[in-house]
Amino acid sequence: MIEKISNSVYNDAVSVNLKMLSKDLQRQEKTLKSLQRTNANETVIDAQKQVIKDLQEKYDDSVAAEELAKECIGDSPITFEVVNEETGKREEVKKKIAFVKNNRPINNVKVDKFISIIAKDKYEKAYPIIVTEAKQLIESGYKVYDLKGREISLEEADGYFVILDGQHRGKAFAILIATGENYEIPNVRIREKENIGEYLVDINDAGTSWDNKDRLAVAALTATEEKDLFEEIAALINDGFNPSTSTLIFTGKKFSKCLINKVLKGEKFSLPKDAKVDIERGRRFVTLCKAAGIKIKYLTKRYLIDGFNSYAASTNEEQAFKALESLKNLNLTDERMDKIKDGTHFINLLKEAL
Repeated sequence: MIEKISNSVYNDAVSVNLKMLSKDLQRQEKTLKSLQRTNANETVIDAQKQVIKDLQEKYDDSVAAEELAKECIGDSPITFEVVNEETGKREEVKKKIAFVKNNRPINNVKVDKFISIIAKDKYEKAYPIIVTEAKQLIESGYKVYDLKGREISLEEADGYFVILDGQHRGKAFAILIATGENYEIPNVRIREKENIGEYLVDINDAGTSWDNKDRLAVAALTATEEKDLFEEIAALINDGFNPSTSTLIFTGKKFSKCLINKVLKGEKFSLPKDAKVDIERGRRFVTLCKAAGIKIKYLTKRYLIDGFNSYAASTNEEQAFKALESLKNLNLTDERMDKIKDGTHFINLLKEAL
């Protein structure tokens, strides 16, 4: 099916948000059932069936395009239009896209928006995309990953540009190119920076334009103390966790904006009063919850870790973890997890499991 769809179809298909399209398809199917139930005019029913058929074809094309993009993304070099800022000269450079570990998390909703903008030829070329050589970063001790999440070795680094600013736009171009479209990434500027974390903070004005997810993710690059802690927090955030839940899991406390900003600036900071850094405990909590079938959309809610901490304080750590491990025997469906609204509800669940 994939090979038979033309590039022009892909151009439209990958610019469609699958989640929204799926919801629209469900709405239209409900409308059809309603029309049939009320014995509506046959012509109206036929017209509604055609609407659903068209939507289904569009959805199938979009799924096929997405699958092809996932399979092929990052496999081939992309043409970057690199601008020399001193001379204004533009040069075409072919490289693959990479990202540095602990840069801002990529929001796929934003990527989808850029795909649509690019596919409709409405992309604003005036805004530069900032890159640096992958080899330079790896030699400086940073970890660099390709578009499929594979860590890049020093031996292959010459073939990659790391996007520092413009990650969403870069990934959008890469997805379109992976489906067979012919694009080049315009207005690319190369930067050579030793301290990438500091540079990211400077260019993005972290005090105003970033949310706490962005701040805490990049803090793993800038932290001069408790670096392991911030790397673990960033890993949870990249996995879909809320920032406050991530800090609660590893320290038992939420972090203030002031504290995070100090970390971003590489300044000395103090963790909140009574905060206790325990990375092993946090990892164990997350692992056992996942083993019990608890999805991240529930696990990221603060009342699970709040409830667990309260239960551990009122009993002991051993009993709390024994209860947590026993959750896997309860067959925790989404319907059941939806009923847990606060820490007390989760404590009751732990008691039941034990």
